Amino acid sequence: MLFIFDLDQTLVDSNKASGLRKNRQWSKVYSMIPELMPFCGVNDFLSTLNRRGAEIAIVTSSPRPYCERIISYWGWTINITVCYHDTRKHKPDPEPILLALQKSRCSAEKTFAVGDTPGDIIAANRAGVLSVAALWGSDQWDELLAANPGVVCQTVSDLCFLI
Repeated sequence: MLFIFDLDQTLVDSNKASGLRKNRQWSKVYSMIPELMPFCGVNDFLSTLNRRGAEIAIVTSSPRPYCERIISYWGWTINITVCYHDTRKHKPDPEPILLALQKSRCSAEKTFAVGDTPGDIIAANRAGVLSVAALWGSDQWDELLAANPGVVCQTVSDLCFLI
């Protein structure tokens, strides 16, 4: 089993840093990482996946140093990361999801891709994995639901029925 997560607004609430991220002021963003809190239940859910032997991937449109610093700061065990510069095409193109699949030992049929934007859902659907809408971090509910997710979760704890 493989769980692919988007990073921002899916695993961590990064709204505080959104302006700095858009302006690519990464050194300021890095200093804010302690303020970018995991959503309620994320740490426990990731630990549960680790204990059950599931693979965990983060597929993000953010740069690798940012992703790695978030993972390190929160002490997460993540098997695979696919970051902005790892692929030529980006979500909603399926290339980043397909790269995560290629790096894993799982088939698309046993893969869940969790994200907060329509692009996350479209990429997952195009890659042939089960798309999961993460409503807890999204401010685009209508667009997210219109992207046709396979599963809709209002909270992180709603993900538990998938494992």
